[in-house]
Amino acid sequence: MEQAMQSGMTAQIAAADVDPMALQEPPVVKRRLRRPTVLFITLGLIAYSLALVAQIPARSVVHENDRMRVGGTIWHGEAVLASALRIEWHWTPLATLTNLRFTADWRMTGGGTDLIGSAALASKGFALSGISGQADELTLDTLAPNLPLSCRFVAAVAIKYLVVGGSDQMADGSIRTSNASCTARGIASPPLELSAMSGAISNGPQFSSGTLATAVSHQAMFEIRLTRAGSLSFWPTTNAVRMIPPLAGWRYDTIIP
Repeated sequence: MEQAMQSGMTAQIAAADVDPMALQEPPVVKRRLRRPTVLFITLGLIAYSLALVAQIPARSVVHENDRMRVGGTIWHGEAVLASALRIEWHWTPLATLTNLRFTADWRMTGGGTDLIGSAALASKGFALSGISGQADELTLDTLAPNLPLSCRFVAAVAIKYLVVGGSDQMADGSIRTSNASCTARGIASPPLELSAMSGAISNGPQFSSGTLATAVSHQAMFEIRLTRAGSLSFWPTTNAVRMIPPLAGWRYDTIIP
């Protein structure tokens, strides 16, 4: 027995003389022991980076102009549009990593408007998606103040996506309004009562287009078109002109930069 043990020790010593690493632990074991440390360091760096990014002022992402004021940080910011609509957003880091661009959940409120959705930075604008909720005349008057009509209504909104800004603007969604009471801007005339309407806009090969029609009789009342370059047009059909003569010859054209 003693001779066997001495033979084994002699073999180990001989192996060590040939390969000094023979009596050391395999390097794989050490790498396994270091993995949790590397993971914690990586998570710590990510958390630290997110904390730094979260403190960036919201104005660095959403730029102010004459009609919009911006406050807060990109993690939790807000904007007030034309002193009427308030837009509040919360940055979503996971969606940002998935989309590889800044993404946030937002909510727009004011008057009878209460809309929610998601927004991601596009090349020169925003890609909005999952927009749903309720809008009213305040939304229309604020976003399109040059329309010839001012109407009182409530609308249910469901927009799959809306890309504004840049060279690839598009839209896909639907809207359904209640009965509306409208007055012509700058013209002394009694209010016009319009029945409920429904409409949809969809994206095509060259532009997005849609129609707003009466919900019951399905008479087309307004046509809308959004080009890739951001040219937005809105005009009445012959049915609308027959019902609302002041709309004759009118067309709303604007450019979304």
